Amino acid sequence: MIKKLLSFVIMVSAVCLLSSCLKDNNDEVTYYEDTAVTAFKLATLKRQLTTTAKDGVTDSSYTVAYNAGKYAFYIDQNLKLIYNPDSLPCGTDASKAIASITSKNGGVIVLNYKNKTGGDSLVYYKQKDSLDFSMPTHLRVYNMKNTAYREYTVKVNIHQQMGDEMPWNGSSQDALSAVGMRKIVENNGKMFLFGTSNGQTIGFGQNNDSFVQLNGQFSADAYQNVVAMKGLLYLVDNGNILRSTDGNTWNTVGPTNGITRLIGASDSKIYALTAAGIVSSADNGATWVANDLDDDKANLPTENINFVCIPSQVNSKTNSLILVGTHNGKTVIWRKVEENDANAQNQPWAFYPQDSYNQHTLPTLQNLQVIAYDNALLALGTGCKAFYVSKDDGLTWLESKTYTLPDNFAAAGKPFAMSRNDKNMIYISLSGDTKVWTGRIARLGWKDIQKKFTE
Repeated sequence: MIKKLLSFVIMVSAVCLLSSCLKDNNDEVTYYEDTAVTAFKLATLKRQLTTTAKDGVTDSSYTVAYNAGKYAFYIDQNLKLIYNPDSLPCGTDASKAIASITSKNGGVIVLNYKNKTGGDSLVYYKQKDSLDFSMPTHLRVYNMKNTAYREYTVKVNIHQQMGDEMPWNGSSQDALSAVGMRKIVENNGKMFLFGTSNGQTIGFGQNNDSFVQLNGQFSADAYQNVVAMKGLLYLVDNGNILRSTDGNTWNTVGPTNGITRLIGASDSKIYALTAAGIVSSADNGATWVANDLDDDKANLPTENINFVCIPSQVNSKTNSLILVGTHNGKTVIWRKVEENDANAQNQPWAFYPQDSYNQHTLPTLQNLQVIAYDNALLALGTGCKAFYVSKDDGLTWLESKTYTLPDNFAAAGKPFAMSRNDKNMIYISLSGDTKVWTGRIARLGWKDIQKKFTE
Protein backbone atom coordinates (compact mmCIF):
# COMPACT_ATOMS: atom_id res chain seq x y z
CA MET A 1 0.00 0.00 0.00
CA ILE A 2 2.86 2.34 0.85
CA LYS A 3 4.51 1.64 -2.52
CA LYS A 4 1.29 2.50 -4.37
CA LEU A 5 0.94 5.76 -2.40
CA LEU A 6 4.55 6.71 -3.12
CA SER A 7 4.04 6.07 -6.83
CA PHE A 8 0.92 8.23 -6.82
CA VAL A 9 2.76 11.14 -5.14
CA ILE A 10 5.60 10.99 -7.68
CA MET A 11 3.08 10.99 -10.56
CA VAL A 12 1.23 14.02 -9.18
CA SER A 13 4.51 15.94 -8.64
CA ALA A 14 5.61 15.27 -12.22
CA VAL A 15 2.30 16.57 -13.55
CA CYS A 16 2.65 19.75 -11.46
CA LEU A 17 6.18 20.33 -12.65
CA LEU A 18 5.16 19.82 -16.26
CA SER A 19 2.29 22.25 -15.81
CA SER A 20 4.66 24.81 -14.33
CA CYS A 21 7.09 24.50 -17.25
CA LEU A 22 4.33 24.84 -19.79
CA LYS A 23 3.09 27.98 -18.03
CA ASP A 24 6.61 29.59 -18.20
CA ASN A 25 6.87 28.92 -21.91
CA ASN A 26 3.64 30.78 -22.50
CA ASP A 27 4.92 34.09 -20.91
CA GLU A 28 4.96 36.94 -23.45
CA VAL A 29 8.09 39.08 -23.99
CA THR A 30 7.38 42.74 -24.84
CA TYR A 31 9.50 44.24 -27.61
CA TYR A 32 9.53 48.04 -27.49
CA GLU A 33 9.72 50.10 -30.63
CA ASP A 34 11.25 53.20 -29.00
CA THR A 35 14.64 53.71 -27.41
CA ALA A 36 17.22 56.38 -26.65
CA VAL A 37 20.49 56.97 -24.85
CA THR A 38 19.64 57.94 -21.29
CA ALA A 39 23.05 58.23 -19.64
CA PHE A 40 26.69 58.71 -20.68
CA LYS A 41 29.69 58.75 -18.38
CA LEU A 42 33.46 58.41 -18.78
CA ALA A 43 35.74 56.55 -16.40
CA THR A 44 39.43 57.15 -15.64
CA LEU A 45 41.37 58.98 -18.34
CA LYS A 46 45.01 59.90 -18.78
CA ARG A 47 46.46 63.33 -19.45
CA GLN A 48 49.92 64.50 -20.34
CA LEU A 49 51.52 67.31 -18.36
CA THR A 50 54.72 69.27 -18.84
CA THR A 51 57.06 70.43 -16.12
CA THR A 52 60.16 72.58 -16.16
CA ALA A 53 63.38 71.29 -14.64
CA LYS A 54 65.34 73.15 -11.96
CA ASP A 55 67.41 74.87 -14.62
CA GLY A 56 64.26 76.72 -15.69
CA VAL A 57 64.83 75.83 -19.32
CA THR A 58 64.45 72.10 -19.89
CA ASP A 59 60.92 70.74 -20.20
CA SER A 60 59.86 67.16 -19.57
CA SER A 61 56.51 65.42 -19.94
CA TYR A 62 54.76 62.94 -17.69
CA THR A 63 51.37 61.21 -17.64
CA VAL A 64 48.80 61.16 -14.85
CA ALA A 65 45.41 59.47 -14.49
CA TYR A 66 42.31 61.23 -13.19
CA ASN A 67 38.63 60.49 -12.67
CA ALA A 68 36.70 61.88 -15.63
CA GLY A 69 33.42 60.72 -14.14
CA LYS A 70 32.95 64.04 -12.35
CA TYR A 71 32.54 65.79 -15.71
CA ALA A 72 28.84 65.62 -16.58
CA PHE A 73 27.70 64.81 -20.11
CA TYR A 74 24.48 66.31 -21.43
CA ILE A 75 22.22 64.43 -23.82
CA ASP A 76 20.30 66.66 -26.22
CA GLN A 77 17.54 64.38 -27.54
CA ASN A 78 16.36 66.95 -30.07
CA LEU A 79 19.75 67.57 -31.65
CA LYS A 80 20.84 63.98 -30.92
CA LEU A 81 24.04 65.29 -29.39
CA ILE A 82 26.00 63.99 -26.39
CA TYR A 83 28.64 66.39 -25.02
CA ASN A 84 30.34 67.71 -21.89
CA PRO A 85 29.75 71.46 -21.41
CA ASP A 86 32.62 71.66 -18.92
CA SER A 87 35.66 70.70 -21.00
CA LEU A 88 38.10 68.05 -19.80
CA PRO A 89 41.56 69.25 -18.70
CA CYS A 90 44.13 70.17 -21.31
CA GLY A 91 46.33 67.24 -22.34
CA THR A 92 43.63 64.60 -21.88
CA ASP A 93 43.91 61.55 -24.14
CA ALA A 94 40.38 60.65 -25.25
CA SER A 95 41.51 58.03 -27.76
CA LYS A 96 41.42 55.26 -25.14
CA ALA A 97 38.35 55.87 -23.03
CA ILE A 98 36.08 53.57 -21.06
CA ALA A 99 32.49 54.77 -21.24
CA SER A 100 29.37 53.77 -19.37
CA ILE A 101 26.39 54.19 -21.72
CA THR A 102 22.79 53.40 -20.81
CA SER A 103 19.84 53.01 -23.20
CA LYS A 104 16.08 53.08 -22.74
CA ASN A 105 14.12 49.83 -22.98
CA GLY A 106 17.27 47.78 -23.37
CA GLY A 107 18.14 49.20 -26.78
CA VAL A 108 21.25 47.80 -28.43
CA ILE A 109 24.13 50.31 -28.55
CA VAL A 110 26.45 50.36 -31.54
CA LEU A 111 29.44 52.59 -32.36
CA ASN A 112 29.51 53.79 -35.94
CA TYR A 113 33.11 54.27 -37.06
CA LYS A 114 34.19 55.05 -40.58
CA ASN A 115 36.26 52.39 -42.34
CA LYS A 116 39.15 53.05 -44.71
CA THR A 117 36.82 53.55 -47.66
CA GLY A 118 34.64 56.03 -45.76
CA GLY A 119 31.76 53.63 -45.26
CA ASP A 120 30.01 52.78 -42.01
CA SER A 121 31.68 50.25 -39.75
CA LEU A 122 29.40 49.22 -36.89
CA VAL A 123 30.89 47.89 -33.66
CA TYR A 124 28.78 46.60 -30.77
CA TYR A 125 29.32 48.55 -27.57
CA LYS A 126 30.83 46.69 -24.63
CA GLN A 127 31.25 48.47 -21.33
CA LYS A 128 34.83 47.32 -20.80
CA ASP A 129 36.02 48.14 -24.31
CA SER A 130 38.40 51.04 -24.92
CA LEU A 131 36.76 53.55 -27.24
CA ASP A 132 38.18 56.39 -29.32
CA PHE A 133 36.51 59.75 -28.62
CA SER A 134 39.39 61.92 -29.86
CA MET A 135 37.11 62.96 -32.73
CA PRO A 136 33.33 63.39 -32.83
CA THR A 137 31.92 59.85 -32.81
CA HIS A 138 28.58 58.55 -34.06
CA LEU A 139 26.65 56.26 -31.74
CA ARG A 140 23.49 54.32 -32.62
CA VAL A 141 20.94 52.75 -30.33
CA TYR A 142 18.54 50.22 -31.95
CA ASN A 143 15.13 49.37 -30.54
CA MET A 144 14.37 45.83 -29.36
CA LYS A 145 12.52 44.97 -32.58
CA ASN A 146 15.54 46.08 -34.59
CA THR A 147 13.22 48.08 -36.84
CA ALA A 148 14.62 51.57 -36.12
CA TYR A 149 17.48 53.39 -34.43
CA ARG A 150 18.50 56.80 -33.16
CA GLU A 151 21.96 58.08 -34.03
CA TYR A 152 23.81 60.49 -31.76
CA THR A 153 27.02 62.44 -32.18
CA VAL A 154 29.30 62.13 -29.17
CA LYS A 155 31.64 65.09 -28.75
CA VAL A 156 34.16 64.98 -25.90
CA ASN A 157 35.31 68.56 -25.34
CA ILE A 158 38.88 69.09 -24.11
CA HIS A 159 40.50 72.39 -23.17
CA GLN A 160 43.17 73.36 -25.68
CA GLN A 161 45.21 75.38 -23.18
CA MET A 162 46.23 74.98 -19.56
CA GLY A 163 44.14 76.91 -17.07
CA ASP A 164 47.14 78.82 -15.72
CA GLU A 165 48.61 79.82 -19.07
CA MET A 166 48.79 83.58 -19.51
CA PRO A 167 49.50 84.55 -23.10
CA TRP A 168 50.02 88.22 -23.99
CA ASN A 169 49.23 90.03 -27.22
CA GLY A 170 50.59 93.41 -28.19
CA SER A 171 48.73 95.69 -30.60
CA SER A 172 50.44 98.74 -32.03
CA GLN A 173 48.53 102.02 -31.65
CA ASP A 174 50.26 104.73 -33.68
CA ALA A 175 48.12 107.45 -32.08
CA LEU A 176 49.83 106.78 -28.72
CA SER A 177 53.36 107.51 -29.90
CA ALA A 178 53.39 111.04 -28.45
CA VAL A 179 51.64 110.15 -25.17
CA GLY A 180 53.82 110.14 -22.08
CA MET A 181 52.51 109.27 -18.59
CA ARG A 182 49.26 107.32 -18.78
CA LYS A 183 46.26 105.97 -16.92
CA ILE A 184 43.81 103.31 -18.16
CA VAL A 185 40.28 102.89 -16.78
CA GLU A 186 37.39 100.60 -17.65
CA ASN A 187 33.97 102.17 -18.06
CA ASN A 188 30.86 100.19 -18.91
CA GLY A 189 32.85 97.45 -20.68
CA LYS A 190 35.02 99.87 -22.66
CA MET A 191 38.62 100.86 -21.99
CA PHE A 192 39.77 104.49 -21.90
CA LEU A 193 43.38 105.68 -21.91
CA PHE A 194 44.35 109.17 -20.76
CA GLY A 195 47.86 110.58 -20.84
CA THR A 196 50.06 113.62 -21.26
CA SER A 197 51.02 115.15 -24.58
CA ASN A 198 52.61 118.58 -25.11
CA GLY A 199 51.88 119.62 -21.54
CA GLN A 200 48.21 118.64 -21.66
CA THR A 201 46.02 115.59 -20.95
CA ILE A 202 44.34 113.94 -23.92
CA GLY A 203 42.10 110.89 -23.98
CA PHE A 204 41.57 107.83 -26.16
CA GLY A 205 38.57 105.51 -26.31
CA GLN A 206 38.64 101.87 -27.29
CA ASN A 207 37.06 101.06 -30.64
CA ASN A 208 37.30 97.30 -31.20
CA ASP A 209 41.07 96.66 -31.18
CA SER A 210 42.10 100.31 -31.61
CA PHE A 211 42.27 103.39 -29.40
CA VAL A 212 40.82 106.50 -31.02
CA GLN A 213 41.59 110.00 -29.76
CA LEU A 214 38.72 111.76 -28.02
CA ASN A 215 37.67 115.38 -28.09
CA GLY A 216 38.98 117.85 -25.54
CA GLN A 217 42.24 118.70 -23.84
CA PHE A 218 42.79 119.15 -20.12
CA SER A 219 45.46 120.25 -17.68
CA ALA A 220 48.69 118.25 -17.55
CA ASP A 221 47.88 116.33 -14.36
CA ALA A 222 44.18 115.69 -15.17
CA TYR A 223 44.93 112.14 -16.34
CA GLN A 224 45.80 111.17 -12.75
CA ASN A 225 42.27 112.08 -11.62
CA VAL A 226 40.24 110.01 -14.08
CA VAL A 227 37.84 107.57 -12.40
CA ALA A 228 34.79 105.68 -13.63
CA MET A 229 31.51 104.76 -11.94
CA LYS A 230 28.27 103.33 -13.36
CA GLY A 231 28.96 104.27 -16.96
CA LEU A 232 30.28 107.75 -16.17
CA LEU A 233 33.82 109.14 -16.38
CA TYR A 234 35.00 111.80 -13.93
CA LEU A 235 38.12 113.97 -13.83
CA VAL A 236 39.42 117.11 -12.17
CA ASP A 237 40.49 119.98 -14.43
CA ASN A 238 41.35 123.57 -13.47
CA GLY A 239 39.47 123.50 -10.17
CA ASN A 240 36.33 121.79 -11.49
CA ILE A 241 34.98 118.25 -11.49
CA LEU A 242 33.88 117.18 -14.96
CA ARG A 243 31.70 114.25 -15.99
CA SER A 244 31.20 112.40 -19.30
CA THR A 245 29.40 109.34 -20.63
CA ASP A 246 31.62 108.81 -23.68
CA GLY A 247 34.85 110.76 -23.05
CA ASN A 248 34.03 113.23 -25.82
CA THR A 249 31.43 115.51 -24.24
CA TRP A 250 32.14 116.75 -20.71
CA ASN A 251 29.86 118.61 -18.32
CA THR A 252 30.88 120.48 -15.18
CA VAL A 253 29.61 118.84 -11.98
CA GLY A 254 30.89 121.65 -9.75
CA PRO A 255 34.01 123.10 -8.15
CA THR A 256 36.48 120.81 -6.41
CA ASN A 257 35.98 122.52 -3.03
CA GLY A 258 39.32 121.41 -1.67
CA ILE A 259 39.59 118.09 -3.51
CA THR A 260 43.18 117.55 -4.57
CA ARG A 261 42.80 114.17 -6.24
CA LEU A 262 40.03 111.81 -7.36
CA ILE A 263 41.27 108.36 -6.37
CA GLY A 264 38.58 105.87 -7.39
CA ALA A 265 35.02 104.66 -7.10
CA SER A 266 32.94 101.73 -5.95
CA ASP A 267 29.55 100.94 -7.48
CA SER A 268 27.99 103.42 -5.02
CA LYS A 269 30.43 106.21 -4.23
CA ILE A 270 33.28 108.27 -5.65
CA TYR A 271 36.33 108.79 -3.42
CA ALA A 272 38.81 111.65 -3.34
CA LEU A 273 41.67 113.13 -1.30
CA THR A 274 41.69 116.52 0.38
CA ALA A 275 44.17 118.21 2.68
CA ALA A 276 42.07 116.89 5.59
CA GLY A 277 41.91 113.27 4.46
CA ILE A 278 39.47 111.16 2.38
CA VAL A 279 36.03 112.26 1.23
CA SER A 280 33.30 110.43 -0.70
CA SER A 281 30.25 111.34 -2.76
CA ALA A 282 27.11 109.23 -3.11
CA ASP A 283 25.39 111.66 -5.51
CA ASN A 284 27.73 111.68 -8.51
CA GLY A 285 30.06 114.33 -7.15
CA ALA A 286 27.48 116.94 -6.15
CA THR A 287 28.20 116.75 -2.41
CA TRP A 288 31.09 115.24 -0.44
CA VAL A 289 31.31 113.70 3.03
CA ALA A 290 34.47 113.30 5.11
CA ASN A 291 35.49 109.69 5.87
CA ASP A 292 36.76 108.57 9.27
CA LEU A 293 40.38 107.40 9.54
CA ASP A 294 41.70 105.13 12.28
CA ASP A 295 45.22 106.58 11.99
CA ASP A 296 47.05 109.79 11.20
CA LYS A 297 46.14 111.33 7.84
CA ALA A 298 49.89 111.89 7.34
CA ASN A 299 50.08 108.19 6.44
CA LEU A 300 47.86 108.61 3.41
CA PRO A 301 49.63 108.03 0.06
CA THR A 302 50.80 111.03 -1.91
CA GLU A 303 52.21 109.28 -5.00
CA ASN A 304 51.49 106.18 -7.11
CA ILE A 305 47.93 106.17 -5.76
CA ASN A 306 45.84 103.08 -6.55
CA PHE A 307 42.23 102.48 -5.50
CA VAL A 308 40.76 98.97 -5.71
CA CYS A 309 37.16 97.94 -5.08
CA ILE A 310 36.39 94.24 -4.45
CA PRO A 311 32.68 93.35 -4.06
CA SER A 312 31.96 91.02 -1.17
CA GLN A 313 31.13 87.45 -2.13
CA VAL A 314 29.14 87.01 1.08
CA ASN A 315 27.25 90.23 1.79
CA SER A 316 25.30 92.19 -0.80
CA LYS A 317 25.85 95.93 -1.06
CA THR A 318 29.23 95.50 0.62
CA ASN A 319 32.68 96.23 -0.84
CA SER A 320 36.24 95.94 0.33
CA LEU A 321 38.11 99.11 -0.63
CA ILE A 322 41.92 99.10 -0.72
CA LEU A 323 44.02 102.24 -1.13
CA VAL A 324 47.66 101.53 -2.04
CA GLY A 325 50.39 104.05 -2.80
CA THR A 326 53.64 105.54 -1.60
CA HIS A 327 54.46 108.23 0.95
CA ASN A 328 57.97 109.49 1.60
CA GLY A 329 59.39 106.62 -0.41
CA LYS A 330 57.50 103.90 1.47
CA THR A 331 54.50 101.78 0.50
CA VAL A 332 51.35 102.55 2.49
CA ILE A 333 48.08 100.62 2.46
CA TRP A 334 44.64 101.49 3.82
CA ARG A 335 41.46 99.43 3.78
CA LYS A 336 37.79 100.18 4.31
CA VAL A 337 34.69 97.97 4.43
CA GLU A 338 32.01 99.90 2.54
CA GLU A 339 28.50 98.87 3.57
CA ASN A 340 25.70 100.46 1.58
CA ASP A 341 22.69 98.94 3.30
CA ALA A 342 20.32 101.53 4.77
CA ASN A 343 20.95 100.32 8.33
CA ALA A 344 24.67 99.61 7.98
CA GLN A 345 27.23 101.11 10.35
CA ASN A 346 29.81 103.37 8.77
CA GLN A 347 33.30 101.84 8.97
CA PRO A 348 36.50 103.94 9.11
CA TRP A 349 39.51 103.56 6.85
CA ALA A 350 42.03 101.26 8.57
CA PHE A 351 45.77 101.77 8.14
CA TYR A 352 48.15 98.81 7.80
CA PRO A 353 51.04 99.73 10.12
CA GLN A 354 54.54 98.36 9.74
CA ASP A 355 54.72 94.99 11.47
CA SER A 356 58.05 93.31 12.15
CA TYR A 357 56.31 89.93 12.22
CA ASN A 358 55.02 90.34 8.68
CA GLN A 359 57.84 89.19 6.41
CA HIS A 360 55.79 89.54 3.23
CA THR A 361 54.82 93.18 2.90
CA LEU A 362 54.64 94.86 -0.49
CA PRO A 363 58.06 96.40 -1.29
CA THR A 364 58.30 99.96 -2.53
CA LEU A 365 57.92 99.75 -6.30
CA GLN A 366 58.64 102.49 -8.78
CA ASN A 367 55.49 103.60 -10.65
CA LEU A 368 53.36 101.22 -8.55
CA GLN A 369 50.19 99.90 -10.24
CA VAL A 370 47.61 97.72 -8.41
CA ILE A 371 44.46 96.00 -9.71
CA ALA A 372 41.93 93.46 -8.46
CA TYR A 373 42.29 90.18 -10.33
CA ASP A 374 41.31 86.54 -9.86
CA ASN A 375 40.00 87.09 -6.30
CA ALA A 376 43.28 88.72 -5.34
CA LEU A 377 45.33 91.91 -5.75
CA LEU A 378 48.06 92.17 -8.37
CA ALA A 379 50.82 94.77 -7.95
CA LEU A 380 53.47 95.69 -10.48
CA GLY A 381 56.19 98.30 -10.77
CA THR A 382 58.65 99.51 -13.38
CA GLY A 383 61.41 96.97 -13.89
CA CYS A 384 59.59 94.16 -12.04
CA LYS A 385 60.16 90.65 -13.33
CA ALA A 386 56.98 89.28 -11.76
CA PHE A 387 53.65 90.34 -10.31
CA TYR A 388 53.24 90.62 -6.55
CA VAL A 389 50.02 88.91 -5.39
CA SER A 390 47.97 89.42 -2.24
CA LYS A 391 45.04 87.17 -1.34
CA ASP A 392 44.25 88.85 1.97
CA ASP A 393 43.29 92.39 0.91
CA GLY A 394 46.85 93.68 0.79
CA LEU A 395 48.14 92.43 4.13
CA THR A 396 50.74 90.01 2.73
CA TRP A 397 52.33 89.84 -0.72
CA LEU A 398 54.31 87.20 -2.63
CA GLU A 399 55.91 87.15 -6.07
CA SER A 400 53.81 85.06 -8.43
CA LYS A 401 54.88 82.41 -10.90
CA THR A 402 51.32 81.98 -12.15
CA TYR A 403 50.74 85.43 -13.59
CA THR A 404 53.40 86.06 -16.21
CA LEU A 405 54.43 89.36 -17.82
CA PRO A 406 54.76 90.48 -21.44
CA ASP A 407 58.12 89.73 -23.01
CA ASN A 408 60.80 92.32 -22.24
CA PHE A 409 58.52 94.22 -19.85
CA ALA A 410 61.18 94.40 -17.13
CA ALA A 411 63.90 95.35 -19.59
CA ALA A 412 61.87 98.31 -20.91
CA GLY A 413 62.23 100.10 -17.58
CA LYS A 414 59.50 102.63 -18.40
CA PRO A 415 56.56 104.02 -16.42
CA PHE A 416 53.33 102.36 -17.45
CA ALA A 417 49.58 102.18 -16.91
CA MET A 418 47.69 99.02 -15.97
CA SER A 419 44.02 98.16 -15.68
CA ARG A 420 41.59 95.32 -16.39
CA ASN A 421 38.26 95.09 -18.16
CA ASP A 422 35.04 93.29 -17.27
CA LYS A 423 36.22 90.18 -19.14
CA ASN A 424 39.31 89.73 -16.93
CA MET A 425 41.67 91.03 -19.62
CA ILE A 426 44.64 92.98 -18.24
CA TYR A 427 45.82 96.05 -20.20
CA ILE A 428 49.38 97.38 -19.91
CA SER A 429 50.74 100.34 -21.84
CA LEU A 430 54.22 101.84 -21.42
CA SER A 431 54.91 105.56 -21.47
CA GLY A 432 55.88 106.80 -24.94
CA ASP A 433 55.22 103.38 -26.47
CA THR A 434 52.73 102.67 -29.25
CA LYS A 435 51.98 99.17 -27.97
CA VAL A 436 49.09 98.15 -25.73
CA TRP A 437 49.56 94.73 -24.18
CA THR A 438 46.58 92.54 -23.31
CA GLY A 439 46.80 89.31 -21.31
CA ARG A 440 44.53 87.03 -19.34
CA ILE A 441 44.96 83.91 -17.24
CA ALA A 442 43.37 81.29 -19.49
CA ARG A 443 40.78 79.86 -17.10
CA LEU A 444 39.24 83.31 -16.53
CA GLY A 445 38.36 83.45 -20.20
CA TRP A 446 36.53 80.13 -20.20
CA LYS A 447 32.77 80.19 -20.35
CA ASP A 448 31.07 79.73 -17.01
CA ILE A 449 28.92 76.64 -17.47
CA GLN A 450 25.68 76.19 -15.56
CA LYS A 451 26.03 72.96 -13.59
CA LYS A 452 22.99 73.14 -11.31
CA PHE A 453 19.38 73.49 -12.33
CA THR A 454 16.48 74.15 -9.97
CA GLU A 455 13.62 74.23 -12.47
